[in-house]
Parts: sequence; structure tokens; C-alpha cells
Amino acid sequence: MDEQMERAYRNFFTEYPDVVSVEDLSHMLNICKVKAYGLVKSGQIRGVKIGHVYRIPKKSIYQYLEVKI
Repeated sequence: MDEQMERAYRNFFTEYPDVVSVEDLSHMLNICKVKAYGLVKSGQIRGVKIGHVYRIPKKSIYQYLEVKI
């Protein structure tokens, strides 16, 4: 990530921690939880399943949006 992107990332959803839940993801993107789970399960947004819960690095959401915009 270049310096300009790094600066933009630091200001990206500052009210959320660096690793978020699917519920947080759904709020961040204003989508339903089913769609959020779909994005993670399909690999469009990188996440890790720990036990029964997905954890999504905020950087993955940023990268997903960079591709979509």
C-alpha cells in the first residue's frame, strides 16, 4: 500500500476496530447480514473463521471497496 492509500486507510471507519465481525461489516457497508456473510464466504472480502465466528480485517474491507470504486 502506498503512502497516500495508507493515509486514507487510517481515516477509514475510525469508529470500528481493526478487526470486525460480520455484523459490523453489514453496518459499515449498509447491507444485510446475509449479504455480508456471502461476501466473506465467497472470498470477495477476506475473513477468518475462528470457531463459529468470522473475523474480518478492516484492511480487507478497504481493499474490497478500492476494487469496486
